[in-house]
Amino acid sequence: MKKILIIEDEKILSEMYEFKLNKEGFEVILAMEVDEAIGLAKKDKPDLVVLDILLPKESGINYLIKTKSIPDLKDIPVLVLSNFDDNQTRMQAMENGARDYMIKSNHDPKEIIEKIKELLK
Repeated sequence: MKKILIIEDEKILSEMYEFKLNKEGFEVILAMEVDEAIGLAKKDKPDLVVLDILLPKESGINYLIKTKSIPDLKDIPVLVLSNFDDNQTRMQAMENGARDYMIKSNHDPKEIIEKIKELLK
């Protein structure tokens, strides 16, 4: 069973994705901020990370930057899923290892789950 770490501070959204991904046969781990997510990623070794950009304390970009220097985490694919639609932030995310950058409001959950499956192939 593939594990997905969702780093999202909006509880209702993270729980909705957890429910939908569980129905698709994925194990889901939830985190609300960067340091918590790094600790969980080290412990649980997810197969993919779904990362929001706007998080409490520090941004999702910081997660990408910090995990680049952690051997166990640097190769885990990251899908940025945010409503923060800014070209500079998108470029920064991609330059720091994100595999894709999707705007939440432009995609329904089914499309996002399809992208997750694609990234896990």
